[in-house]
Amino acid sequence: MRSKLTLEQLNALTPNEFHKVFENVVECWPEAAIFCSAMLPFKSFESMIIIFENYLQRLSDENKLRILRLHPDLAGKLLDSHQLTEESSFEQACAGLDKLTPEDKNRLTTLNEEYKMKFGFPFVICVREASKFDAILKGVSERVNNTPVQELEIGLGEVKKICRLRILELVNKL
Repeated sequence: MRSKLTLEQLNALTPNEFHKVFENVVECWPEAAIFCSAMLPFKSFESMIIIFENYLQRLSDENKLRILRLHPDLAGKLLDSHQLTEESSFEQACAGLDKLTPEDKNRLTTLNEEYKMKFGFPFVICVREASKFDAILKGVSERVNNTPVQELEIGLGEVKKICRLRILELVNKL
């Protein structure tokens, strides 16, 4: 685990170094870090987070969908085969998704598939904020009834929460 960056260290990064450190704060979408590096130096970590969030919000619907499609299924095949990104592995483990009973795993897989069939992208939720399995099941069960337009925005909101927490893992806010 790398040491957390102070604001001074963050602002001293070259754009290339910034890209490497923050390349996966948006799951498998390094373009976010590339874009946001052009805004260096940052006044605060909070201002950097807001720049990432604004970047995500301003994307075309097509690119928002692409980002949602890059997220892995919760407790899915990539988790089972240890092929998740380091960040996703950590997040899913925090929620206990790596230790589900076969019955719970089947329930979640069934709900994930129903959701994906309707929306064309996996169910995305900030599992560190909804860390109880029942809350995750409730979320997917309720959100599957939304419209595609609603889910695009809700899913993007969850991506923003994930991004914020991933950034906070990399910086020293104290």
